[in-house]
Amino acid sequence: MKTLLIPVDFTATSDNAVTFAAEWCRKYEYERVILLRTFYDNVFDHIVLSAEYAPVSQEYRQQERTETLEKMGVLSEQLRTALGDGITVTTAVSEMPLLRAILSVIREEKPEMLLVGSDNYSYSSGSFIAGNVIAIVKASPIRVLIVPAGYTYQPVRTALVPCDYNSMAVMDKFNNLPASPLWTATKLLVLNVDAKEKYLHPDEAFKNAENNLHEYLKNFNHEIIYSNEKNVVDGILNATQTKDVQLIVALRGKRSFLYYLTHKSISEAIYRNAKEPVLILK
Repeated sequence: MKTLLIPVDFTATSDNAVTFAAEWCRKYEYERVILLRTFYDNVFDHIVLSAEYAPVSQEYRQQERTETLEKMGVLSEQLRTALGDGITVTTAVSEMPLLRAILSVIREEKPEMLLVGSDNYSYSSGSFIAGNVIAIVKASPIRVLIVPAGYTYQPVRTALVPCDYNSMAVMDKFNNLPASPLWTATKLLVLNVDAKEKYLHPDEAFKNAENNLHEYLKNFNHEIIYSNEKNVVDGILNATQTKDVQLIVALRGKRSFLYYLTHKSISEAIYRNAKEPVLILK
């Protein structure tokens, strides 16, 4: 059963991710959506910030859980209505920390992809999930789709795929993807950020790299484009602005875009500045 997992925390960013997911699931033929909410809190959550630092009562904690379960019910019903017939919506709650809860559901339910909302440089909803995007990306064994706050769903016609010619083998991951309307209807713009502008006067090695890339993507509608930006992130973000792109696709690999994404300073530059969703292949 083709399943999408969505951690939620009832913030505007999280709610927007759920709204986006409804359109995504209908378009790309998902059969089930799991909404996950963790009740886990740390010791400081049991303290009211007052002059007395009074401990929160068990009655208050129980009321909080009851209200959370009610919100989960409302959210799941709204999603069922938006999805229509043919797609099942289930909810999961956990007492474990966020990452452990996500990994537990992945092990038990085998979702195909994880979808999370992300705040950006100019907006913060206070989302706990959005504040842990990079940790989620690094821990997840399955694909992760990061949806920027406020982004309205658009069918993916063109996807930007940053590619480092020194790490070409990661492109073979495209040939291991399950069949999906996403890939049959999408053109891949494969971006190589080449500050030295070798693409203007390619040598034999550069031509071989291009040929290898075409071979890896022979089953996909694709085009290679170049940027002479000195900074990889700038090259990626500028390309999303100058091209009609609805999705950024990142792949694993020591020198791949995901390698940069998992380094905090650069990762923040991407997920807090990218205006398009980012899909990370595993």
